[in-house]
Amino acid sequence: MNTEYDVKHFDINFSDCRYIGELYLELKRKLELPDWCGENLDALWDALTGIMYTPADISVTKTTAWEDIQEHANAIVAVMREAEMKYREITVRILD
Repeated sequence: MNTEYDVKHFDINFSDCRYIGELYLELKRKLELPDWCGENLDALWDALTGIMYTPADISVTKTTAWEDIQEHANAIVAVMREAEMKYREITVRILD
């Protein structure tokens, strides 16, 4: 991780999200992404690797009570993990 800059901390919490769109609204709000940022996994990848502030430490509470969106929350976390491994400018911590 680049120690030349201050690490920014982001806390994302999916526990109250009931719809896929709410997952992305939470991401946009908490990662301080622009309104024009898309709401899909490809747009998330672009945001993590080129739009949001880095270096970053991201904590994610991924568990939601809504089974029908839990799979998508898991996919979002998988994209975050992939970005973490490939670019090393972000650290992702998963909270259940």
